[in-house]
Amino acid sequence: MKLTIVALSTVLLLLSCGQRNENPFRIGQKSVLLVDESRDRPLHTEIWYPTLDSSENKTSSKKQKDIFKTIETIPNATIANETFPLLLVSHGTGGNRFSLTWFIEQMVKAGYIVVSLDHYGNSTFNKIPREFVKWWERAIDVQFVLTQVLNDKTIGKHIDPSRIGGAGFSLGGYTNIALAGGYVDRSFMSNNAVKKELPPEFPKSDEVIDLVNDSLIISSYNRYKAMVKDNRIKAFFTMAPAVGLGFHSKNQTDNITAPIFIVAGREDSNTPIKQNAENYHDLIETSELHVLNDNVGHYVFLNEATAFGKEVAPEITVDNEGVDRKQIHQTVSKMAINFFNKHLRSSSK
Repeated sequence: MKLTIVALSTVLLLLSCGQRNENPFRIGQKSVLLVDESRDRPLHTEIWYPTLDSSENKTSSKKQKDIFKTIETIPNATIANETFPLLLVSHGTGGNRFSLTWFIEQMVKAGYIVVSLDHYGNSTFNKIPREFVKWWERAIDVQFVLTQVLNDKTIGKHIDPSRIGGAGFSLGGYTNIALAGGYVDRSFMSNNAVKKELPPEFPKSDEVIDLVNDSLIISSYNRYKAMVKDNRIKAFFTMAPAVGLGFHSKNQTDNITAPIFIVAGREDSNTPIKQNAENYHDLIETSELHVLNDNVGHYVFLNEATAFGKEVAPEITVDNEGVDRKQIHQTVSKMAINFFNKHLRSSSK
């Protein structure tokens, strides 16, 4: 009788596993506006989560004039009745919460809740010159959003607070290094290197701002520079991290104890790996570095482009010869899943 019960249990387990493999999680999506009133910063936020709901009402929001391809989601779906690890995603300079949906899609299907946000003043449709150089405030954005999501009565109860990770691209990569405890020294802004560091996405403005001596920038730096670390986040995955010129001493990374994975392209001319990815790796004891092949540039980490996108914005949608953006995404997704599965193990194990 015992053998029969064991055999039956094994069959049911195999059937269950087979069903999960054949029917992976679909992607639920919820949009919220979170306002950090203490800083007067509205933060448009997207919550992506595993769902077992029918995909009949799925949407990909495909438009003829979209620059990037979109993913299929189920708006306001019911979250699967489990507890999941959480990932917080930070976009690059002038990007937005949808810039890395290729990454978000794979992480949700792998069993993660993912939260992405538009950083105030430094996103596609909200560009404020000062906010482009107040890099440290992005970490405070993430901290605020994390607190709100954990306290949310619907989503929060499905999050394992012991398994929280961060991910980001470009300036979002720096944001994660800050959240890990990295302290940026903005004094490099006073030399000629600043001309190389300001991104092409920097907004045009009639206002003349002294980026080195502006009182609002300096006061923000003095107030928040020591508040960027968030101990709730246990592991960080960074893609082509920026602002490496602001890191020149191991004293600036002494507070980093969490594991950090750094991936970048060797042909990145926006955030050259010597001054950025490799520099961070040299300064961060807990880091692991993976450099992609010779032809891989900076914007390969953005979503795949549409034909329209390649026509109107080739500088961010067209990769170097021989580079398959989709293949790069698949490779990097596997790296991220392996990294987070390793470092965000269930507390029950």
